Amino acid sequence: MNKDYLLREAAGEYLLIPLIDGQSQFNSIIKMNETGAFIWKGLEKGHTAEKIAADMAQEYNVEPKQAECDVREYIDYLREKNIL
Repeated sequence: MNKDYLLREAAGEYLLIPLIDGQSQFNSIIKMNETGAFIWKGLEKGHTAEKIAADMAQEYNVEPKQAECDVREYIDYLREKNIL
């Protein structure tokens, strides 16, 4: 988990805010959707991708396999962008 970012909700939107300018590939605020924020919060709690996917499947009433695929894809995206 990259501690250089902080998730905040403002005016109904989720924002990922870099804490140290220039330390990451992204040095501006990143807007996240509700699903992205759900995954980020799970990662902050130290949950595994499997646990996050199971929680997401239950919370959003989606198939567990689809939730697992979505979670892994999003985590891969965050890693690719050096956010994780």
